[in-house]
Amino acid sequence: MQSSDSVWVIMPVYNEEESLSHVLDAWLPTFRAHLKNFTFCILNDGSKDSSIEIMNSYAETNSEINVVDKPNSGHGQSCIYGYQLAIEGGADWVFQIDSDGQCNPAYFKACVDASKNSQVVYGYRRTRDDGWKRFYISRVVSLFIWIATGVWVRDANVPYRFMHVDSLKPIVNHVPKDFHLANVLVSTYQKYRFGIHWVNIHFDDRFGGEPSVKLSLFAKHGVVLFKQLRAGFKAVKSI
Repeated sequence: MQSSDSVWVIMPVYNEEESLSHVLDAWLPTFRAHLKNFTFCILNDGSKDSSIEIMNSYAETNSEINVVDKPNSGHGQSCIYGYQLAIEGGADWVFQIDSDGQCNPAYFKACVDASKNSQVVYGYRRTRDDGWKRFYISRVVSLFIWIATGVWVRDANVPYRFMHVDSLKPIVNHVPKDFHLANVLVSTYQKYRFGIHWVNIHFDDRFGGEPSVKLSLFAKHGVVLFKQLRAGFKAVKSI
């Protein structure tokens, strides 16, 4: 990444009133310290709590923040929408994080440094505080991807990813609207086409609230994901 490049930060939000101020207070100084030109695009995914009021309050006093209020479409599809907005807005790079406080700013500089030699940089959740079950699910997702596509992605749904828009433009308009965990298809395509540089990160526990995807639903999503990956990757691998 060059110092003059434009970076769009994409952060979907769904009912994160407990964590939102904490996340914004932690990340805004980090972006200002390491980026000269950035837009912090916060997507309200149909929250039913006071999240939108908190976003708008921060936007009033922080010119870098752009709040997008949209109907609920789920986390993955919100990310895809954010990527599209970034491309349309002239971004050179896109950085995606979650709004629940699990993404620690301490590793951002390492991602920026790695982007000097790589178009796609992901955090790898080497250690995490959100429990062994979610660690196990992440490994199962990687196995599903490999069986379905022949591509091994170490941490396919990690919400800590720094991507040049050239790695996103070919695929963002080809992700089906009903694709569960849409970021997984993006990860698989980027690994296949561009390769991924991994930066070891520690994944914090949630600052508050509840995960948008419950562990009890992963089995159901896993079956659907496997079928969609087979069809979806076949459709995009030749792009």
